Amino acid sequence: SGEGSETLIGKRLPPGTGVAGWVLAAQQPLVLDEVGADPRFARETAEATGYVPSGLMAVPLLHGDLALGVLQVLDRKSSRFSLAEMDLLGLFANQAAIALDLLQKGRRARAAVEGAEGRLGVVARLASELDRLPEERRDDAVALLTALERVLAQKESRGD
Repeated sequence: SGEGSETLIGKRLPPGTGVAGWVLAAQQPLVLDEVGADPRFARETAEATGYVPSGLMAVPLLHGDLALGVLQVLDRKSSRFSLAEMDLLGLFANQAAIALDLLQKGRRARAAVEGAEGRLGVVARLASELDRLPEERRDDAVALLTALERVLAQKESRGD
């Protein structure tokens, strides 16, 4: 949080853009006491927020092999960033990465359940419609659905 944060929170930048992009790609923490002297600093992006920091600490949010994002702290007022502060930010980033991973897994699980519920509704409607058909047409409809199921199974096995 802080000045200009509302324009950056949740914003996705092209891979490799700025200090955060470098930290994410390298999967390494970085401390810059003078951002203006570093070519990785994306001055245009910072200026677009209305706030250009003078220094920063950045750590990648890593969970296993997944690089989820970057956590940054801007502008230490009293002095340069210390090693202890960087260690603390790294510990916090580890906890944040675990929380983000759990959140993403929860969202995927919810979407899968909602998708399954939708498919169950379709199956229930099909079963209801099949029950209403005259018997001679029902056999044709079942044959059509069976053929469709085979096509979908083949498609799924190919990874389409």
